[in-house]
Amino acid sequence: MPDKSLDQQRLNWRDRLSVKQARIAVVLTLLIGLLFSGIQIVWDLREEQNLIDRTVMQVLATLRESATQAAYGLDETLAARVVSGIFEYEPVYEAILRDNFDNILAQRNEQPISTNRTFLSKLMFGENQEYEIPLEAGSNNDLVGRLSVKIDTDMIADGFLNRATRILTSGILRNLILGLVLVTFFYATLTKPLLKVASLLRKIDPQTPNADAITIPESHARDELGMILGTTRGLIERISVTLDKLRTTEQQVRDRENQLTAIVQNVADGILTITPTGRIVEYNAAAKQLLGLMRDETPQGRTLHEFLMPRAIPLLEHSLDDLTAHAIVNQTAEKRLTLPIRRADQSEIDVSIAFRVIPDAATPMMTAILTDITVRKRYEEQLVYMANHDTLTNLPNRSMLEHSLSSALGKHKDASKTRHGATAVLFIDLDRFKVINDSLGHDVGDLLLKAVAGRLQKVIGRQEVVGRLGGDEFLIIIPDLKETQDAAILSQAVLDALAPAFDIKGRILFVTPSIGIALYPSDGEDFPALMRNADTAMYSAKSGGGGTYHFFTKTMNESAMARLVIENDLREALAQNQFELHYQPKLDLRTNRISGLEALIRWKQPGRGYISPMQFIPVAEETGLIGKIGEWVIGEVCRQIDEWNAQSVPPMPIAINLSPRQLIEGRITETISRILTDTGTPAARIILEITETVMMQDIKKSAAILDELRHLGLQIAVDDFGTGYSSLAYLKRLPINSIKIDRSFVRDVTIDTDDAAITRTIILMGHNLGLKVVAEGVETREQMAFLRESGCDEVQGFLVATPLPPDEIVKHIMRLSENAATEL
Repeated sequence: MPDKSLDQQRLNWRDRLSVKQARIAVVLTLLIGLLFSGIQIVWDLREEQNLIDRTVMQVLATLRESATQAAYGLDETLAARVVSGIFEYEPVYEAILRDNFDNILAQRNEQPISTNRTFLSKLMFGENQEYEIPLEAGSNNDLVGRLSVKIDTDMIADGFLNRATRILTSGILRNLILGLVLVTFFYATLTKPLLKVASLLRKIDPQTPNADAITIPESHARDELGMILGTTRGLIERISVTLDKLRTTEQQVRDRENQLTAIVQNVADGILTITPTGRIVEYNAAAKQLLGLMRDETPQGRTLHEFLMPRAIPLLEHSLDDLTAHAIVNQTAEKRLTLPIRRADQSEIDVSIAFRVIPDAATPMMTAILTDITVRKRYEEQLVYMANHDTLTNLPNRSMLEHSLSSALGKHKDASKTRHGATAVLFIDLDRFKVINDSLGHDVGDLLLKAVAGRLQKVIGRQEVVGRLGGDEFLIIIPDLKETQDAAILSQAVLDALAPAFDIKGRILFVTPSIGIALYPSDGEDFPALMRNADTAMYSAKSGGGGTYHFFTKTMNESAMARLVIENDLREALAQNQFELHYQPKLDLRTNRISGLEALIRWKQPGRGYISPMQFIPVAEETGLIGKIGEWVIGEVCRQIDEWNAQSVPPMPIAINLSPRQLIEGRITETISRILTDTGTPAARIILEITETVMMQDIKKSAAILDELRHLGLQIAVDDFGTGYSSLAYLKRLPINSIKIDRSFVRDVTIDTDDAAITRTIILMGHNLGLKVVAEGVETREQMAFLRESGCDEVQGFLVATPLPPDEIVKHIMRLSENAATEL
C-alpha cells in the first residue's frame, strides 16, 4: 500500500479489534447465560411441578377429616363448605365430594383460564391435572367416600413463563451492558495502544528505517505490547542493517556488472549471444573486429551462418541442433568447434567457437565465444615441426627418425607375404668432433654440424631419410633396400661427401665419419634393436681408426655384450672394493738404487682371478667410470704412503697414471687437493703421469690444468713420449718434470739404429729442457747398458722388477738396495 494511503487510513468501528473481541466475549457470555438460564428454567419447572403436587396434597390433607365426616354423615352442608375451602387454592377450577356409593355430596366448578400459551402449558405440565384422595373412617379404615379436584395448568404455566421471561430479559440486558463495558475496556487497553503502534510504524521511512522512532511506554514495558514493540524495534534494526548490506551489495553488483561489461567489451575473444537458430542478439567489440566489420556495421540481427565459409555451415547447424536437444536435459550443455570464418574483406581465418546454453533464460539463448586460432594453428604446426626436427640442422630428430623407420618396417611386415625387401640403417658419428668442439668452441662446432647436415642431404635420394640423433651423431634410413651393396655404396658416398675440407669462419677443418650399418630383418626387427646394432657397428668402425664403415655382425654384438658385462662388473668392483694396487720400481742408473715406484691397478674378481687392465681400462674410459677408479687409486696411494711411513720404509715418489677423461673432463685439481688434505700426504711424493697424446689434443686446456696441479706441489711426467709427435715449443711451455720414453723405442734400441737414434735424441732433448728422462719397458741387460751409456736417468721394466703387491715390493726394494751393484 502506498505511504499516503497508510497515513490517511482510518479503521471502521466494526473492524476494530476491541469491538471484535468484545463481540466475541458478549456472544460467548450470552450463550453461556442462556445455557445456564435454560438449565435454571428446567430446574424451576421441575420444582414447580413438585410444588403443585405438594400444595394440592397439603390442601386435600387439610380438608380430609372434614370431608370424611361429611361423607360418612352424608352431610351435604359440611360437604359444601369443604368444597368451597378447596377453591382457596387459585389453580383449582373443579372440586367434587362423593360418598362411597359414588353419589355427589357437594360439587363446584369454575371456568379455567384460557391463554395463548396452552401449547407451552401442555409442553411443560401436560393436560389439566386431576387429584383424588380416598376418605376412610373407623379402625378398619373403611371407605366412606372420595374427594377429587382438578388444577388449571394454564394459570400455573403463565406465571412460570412470566418469571422465566424476566430471568432471560435480565440476562440479556446484563450481557449487553457487559459488551459495552468490554468494548470500552478493550479499546482503552488494546485498540488504542495498537493504533499508536500503527501510527509509529507509519511514520518510519521505508528507505531509511530508524528503530529509535519506536518508543516503549513505561506502562507497557513488561506486557505483551511492550514485547511487540521491542520485537518490532529489533526487527527494524535488523531490517536497517540488512538494507545497508543490501545497498552495499547492490553497489558491488553494479560495480561488478560495470567491470564485467568492461571486461566483455575489452576481452580479446569475441563474445556473441545467439538464438538456437544462430541469430546474433548481442556482441562485444572484439567480435565485431574479429568478423571484420566496419565501424558503422553491426552483426546484430544477422545470423552466424553469414560469416562462415559455406563448407562449415552444415556442421554449425548440426551442432546447434544437437546442443539445443541436449540443453533440455542438461542446462550446462557445451560444444566446441573449429570453424573457418570469412571476414568482411573476404579473408579466411580459423576460429575456435565455444557454444554454451544460457541457463534459466526466459527464451532459449546461447553464448558463443570466438577465439582467433589462425596464429596458434601456425604456431602449433611450427611446434610439431620443431618437435620432429632438430633445431640446429633442421633435419628430422630422433623422434621423427623413429617414426619414419617404424613406418618403413611396418610396410615391410604388411607386405612380407607378397615381396621380400630390407631396410638399412646407417649410424654416423663424426671422428674427433669433440676435440674441435672443445678447442674451437661450440659455435664453430655448431656451424660444422650444419655444414655436415647440408652435405648429407645432398647425398641421399628421395626415398632415403637423413636425420640428427644428437651431438655429432646422424642417421640415414634406406626404407626399401634392393641389395645390401646399396648400403655400402651410400656409406662410401657419405665418406666422399665429408672428405673435402670445411671452411668454418675462416678455419679449414677436416672431419671423417665412422659409419655403422644394420639391416632389417637380419640385424633387428624394430627401431631399438636396429639402432643398438648400428651403434655397435659404428663403434667397431671407430675403433679401427674411423673414416670407414662397418656392417653389423654377431661378433660385434658379442663384443658389445662383453663390454656391458665388464661395465656392470666394474660398478660392482667399485662397490665391493675388488681393486688392488701393485707397484713397479724405477731404478736410478747413476746410483743403481730404487728411486721411485709406479702404482698400477689390478682387478681381482672373485671366481675369475686377475683381469688385465687392457680389458677393463678402455671400458672404464668409455663409460666414465675411470673417474671414480682414478680417485680410488689416488686415495689408496696416499693411504699406502702413510702406512709405509709408519713402517719406516724409505720415502720415495710414487707415479700415478691419469686417464684422458680425468684430466680433461673431471675436476682433477679439486679431487687431488681434497685427498692430500684428508690424508696429510706431502704433494712431492706424488708424480702424475699423463700420456703425450692426451696433452696434445687440447694443449691450452692441458697446460692450464697442469699448472694448477704443479701449484699443489705435485710432479708431472709425460708418459709414452715419442708417440704423440709433440711440438718442442709446446713441450717447453708445459709445466712438466720428466718424460718417459715409450717402450716401442726401447724394445728394439739395441738392434734398430733408428730407434737407437730416436732414443738418444729424446734423452738429449729432455736434458736440454731440464727434464728427467725415464725409459720404460727395459727387459734386457743390453737395453739397460745402452740407456746408461746414453745418459738416461731412470729405467723401469721387468729387468728391474715386475709389478708386486705392497708387502712384496717393500721386501724387493730392500733386497735390490742391498745387492744393486752385484745383481745389475
